[in-house]
Amino acid sequence: MSEGSGFGVQGSEPQLAPLVVRVPGGVRSKEKLLGILAKGLRFPRYFGWNWDALEELLNDLSWLPQDRPVVIEHVDLPFGAGGENRAIYLDILQKAAASQPDRLRVALPADPVR
Repeated sequence: MSEGSGFGVQGSEPQLAPLVVRVPGGVRSKEKLLGILAKGLRFPRYFGWNWDALEELLNDLSWLPQDRPVVIEHVDLPFGAGGENRAIYLDILQKAAASQPDRLRVALPADPVR
């Protein structure tokens, strides 16, 4: 195709495909959730395996390519409805996504299983 074909945008850098991490349904333990996120997001070795460490890394993402968006998709919300861990996790996600809306997107189920 010629340069004037109308496909693409001249001078723009190609954006990397998003890194998508899928959190499956049925996650009931903090350790399992952190393991899914650590593996999917390729957390650095210094990850502390606790809520504070998760919050720090989701607000940083510096170990990933700068121009690679991140999507965390949830089949269902982890933990039981009304549990403390669920509230903490959702608060961490909300703050991290709000602090970097062009970099991190969180997809929650429309009708989570209780």
